[in-house]
Amino acid sequence: MKRRVLPTLILTAALTLLTLSGCSRTGPLPLVGTLERNRMDLVAEAEEPIVRIDVYEGERVQAGQVILQLDDRRQRVRLAEARAARDQARARLAAAQAMLTQARKDFIRTAVLVRRRVRSKAELDRVRAVFDSRRADVAAAEAAQTQAQAAVAGTELTLHRLTLRAPRAASVDALPFHLGERPPVHAVVAVLLDAASAYARVYVPEPLRARVHPGMPAVIRIDGSNRSYRGTLRFISADAAFTPYYALTERDRSRLAYLAKVYFVGVDAANLPTGAPVSVDFPALHR
Repeated sequence: MKRRVLPTLILTAALTLLTLSGCSRTGPLPLVGTLERNRMDLVAEAEEPIVRIDVYEGERVQAGQVILQLDDRRQRVRLAEARAARDQARARLAAAQAMLTQARKDFIRTAVLVRRRVRSKAELDRVRAVFDSRRADVAAAEAAQTQAQAAVAGTELTLHRLTLRAPRAASVDALPFHLGERPPVHAVVAVLLDAASAYARVYVPEPLRARVHPGMPAVIRIDGSNRSYRGTLRFISADAAFTPYYALTERDRSRLAYLAKVYFVGVDAANLPTGAPVSVDFPALHR
């Protein structure tokens, strides 16, 4: 029995050293990652060929600047038809309102004559039925005009969206289709990267997860630059990006990592290089 004591002590000591060495490697600071931007996808609202591309990949564009133009001739014909249908609905409504006005006058006049015993109640009932019918006609004409106007508005919106514009200041990341191609409906025809919203995309190891929270100040450094930037942690995922398939021992838990986004603060981010390697440190974790 005594011979087994020494090997047991050695094994216990070895496991302890492994655990300590594993913990010492967990959660190294600074965290490394890449500089990213919010992505904006512009999609085709109709299956029409591209007739003009006004930008090139990598170009910086301003909010409202035209990116590309889809053929809008078919949509302009539809708009003309929708406007004609709206005008017809307006004319029908005007005619129905005129007939309602006349029916109202007839009803009032007949009611007066009935009170004077000049006309019969049956005549008043007939005039009232006509009046009620005219009111129903006006309600139907109003609904038809509303529907026709909505069709015009929808067609105008689709026509407007055939000219794709940058929603914000951005850089053109990708133009998947070429001039003359006909993208399918809802296909992404341009990918823009928001110029203002630059952030460091990093992964927080499990040993640091409990101490890291949104709102924490950070220091960001970009590879190749001696300058450091102020940042703020705005997002950290609730789910681990990597989960071992085996049991999570204390050592194994260090293998978990959580996606985090640290945004730049107080700097014009338009000129920061997208995709560049970055490192992120949290001063509060060193206290």
